[in-house]
Formats: sequence, structure tokens, C-alpha cells
Amino acid sequence: TLAKLVFNDKRMDDLFQLKMWVCISDDFDIRQIIIKIINSASASAPTIALAHQENNKNFDIEQLQSRLRHRLSGQKYLLVLDDIWNDNRAKWTELKDLIKVGAIGSKILVTTRSNSIAPMMGTVPSYVLEGLSMENCYSLFNKRAFKEGEEKKYSNLVEIGKEIVNK
Repeated sequence: TLAKLVFNDKRMDDLFQLKMWVCISDDFDIRQIIIKIINSASASAPTIALAHQENNKNFDIEQLQSRLRHRLSGQKYLLVLDDIWNDNRAKWTELKDLIKVGAIGSKILVTTRSNSIAPMMGTVPSYVLEGLSMENCYSLFNKRAFKEGEEKKYSNLVEIGKEIVNK
């Protein structure tokens, strides 16, 4: 995905002290999300990450919130919240309040397939990633399926390719 390309870009390592990727999906359990963020933040130090992951399961919500604030406090971070489906504004406000402790320049990137979530989340207008036109889709398919100029040799496969692209 585009978000993954941004996250993995080497230039991000120079811009942010801490990079975290957390998949949210359908279940918006604030406790589990906090644990995932803490674990992702600890992943940059693999020797202690596993111990922290086990310990995090034993903490109550207040202790987890404190650990999260402590981990992010003063750090310039990039946090990707991936595949968000829940549009409960109160829950998002609670999470946003917890992660506002980072240094100036910290960024939160949200990916979602829901048009209602992006505006609720933040201050920057959302970017809607459009699909390819049929013409561009077929052109891409052709480039991957045939060597340059060979599609004429396989006219029967060209028709099958068009059917695949139309789906």
C-alpha cells in the first residue's frame, strides 16, 4: 500500500525518532490498541521488546496509558493506524488524547476504506486513492503478461486478459 511505502522509506528514519505501525481493523478495544502501540514502539529495541510485550498484558488500563505517554513523550514519531473501521468519535477522542504527547512534528497516518472516518480523525484533508481507469488497468496487465510487442502473437490471451481486467 501507499502507506507502507511511506512508512518503509529510508527518509522517514531520518525524520522520526520512533516509527510505529498498528493494525486496528474492526475491533476498537482501547486497551488492545494501547498495547499494540507500546509493542510497536518497543520493536525498535528487539532485546527488550518481548519482555515488554508480556508485561503489557498484565497492566491495567491506567498503567498502560501511563506507559504509552511515557514512551511517546518528547519523541518525534510516525504512527500509522492501519485499516480503521470504527467511527465512534468518543473512542477516537480518548485515543487522540493519549498520543498527543509526542514532540512537534510527530505525525499520525490513518488508513481506512470508510469515507466517514478520515474527516473525524484529523486536521489534514483526506487523500482518496482512486483506482485505475480501465485503459490504464489493461495497459498494466499487458505489460506484466506479455513482453513488449508479443501480445499480437497471443491474440486469444488478449481477450482473456480483457475479461480479467473488466472484473
